[in-house]
Amino acid sequence: MKKISYFFLLVIFLSGCSITGNTVQEKHENGSISVYFCPESNCSSIISGEIAKNNEYVHCAFYDANLPDVIYSLEKSSNSIDTGLFTDNSNPPSLPFAGTDNRNALMHNKFCVGDGTRVLTGSFNPTFGGLDDENNLVLIESKSIARNYEDEFQEFRQGIFGRGNRVKNPVVVINGTRVENYFCPDDWCSDKVLKTLNLAEKSVHFMVYSFTDDSIGDLLVQKYKSGIDVSGILDSSQNKNSDFSEYGKLLSAGVNVSLHGTGKKLLHHKVFIIDSRIVITGSYNPTKNADTSNDENIIIIYNEEIAKQFEAKLNEIKKSIIN
Repeated sequence: MKKISYFFLLVIFLSGCSITGNTVQEKHENGSISVYFCPESNCSSIISGEIAKNNEYVHCAFYDANLPDVIYSLEKSSNSIDTGLFTDNSNPPSLPFAGTDNRNALMHNKFCVGDGTRVLTGSFNPTFGGLDDENNLVLIESKSIARNYEDEFQEFRQGIFGRGNRVKNPVVVINGTRVENYFCPDDWCSDKVLKTLNLAEKSVHFMVYSFTDDSIGDLLVQKYKSGIDVSGILDSSQNKNSDFSEYGKLLSAGVNVSLHGTGKKLLHHKVFIIDSRIVITGSYNPTKNADTSNDENIIIIYNEEIAKQFEAKLNEIKKSIIN
């Protein structure tokens, strides 16, 4: 009986390793990570420029895309290479190489992957409405990360939206920087965010557009009450009278949380910064729909220099609120 018990314990342990993305699944490779903030950087130009660099294929998925330079770059690419675009079905593009999802839940991604080597992701939709909003773009050169996004895009081409296959390369070490990559609802993004926030020993700072996930809000309150510096900014739409927003809960607990914007210029980031060394970003807002229904993606970057860039941006936005 003991041998049988040990056998099942071993099976459970190994299964856990394959699911959680620990060192067994790590891939090490050369590459780079670059961060841009909009509107300071011309994020539309960055996307169109990255599209134009590809020689074999470029595949993009955005909630919405209508900026002329991005559309032109995609159209030009479609003349010579495999080009694809998916958007939410509420924003159907009139392009022969484009399609939409087929569900009530959102296609909420914001990414492009090209030539199996480069990925652009973050919070920026290439739309006229998004030009003045606070956003970020992350450019990653990594074959393994690119494979993840290409696999996700190919599911869309097969008509698979929502829950598909689990990510194949959840942990990639790029020139010494650990990067985790997940898709929602396939990989339970809320769970990954909670596990990463639980690593906090000194601080959790955030700038988030929409925040309604009770489990993440509860953890931030718990961290704050344990003496950890918890503070952040939410978009002005997350007012304390909302029945669902975590704003009121955080404010009542004593967390230093501010509202940004007037509704015309959105705080559209989906960012958590842990101990000034880990950054969570992507298309995922901490909400139930984002975790269980929408098509989303997150990137978790373990790098102090990159974390400093996000901290600087957060502090800049805080100053604009005070002033």
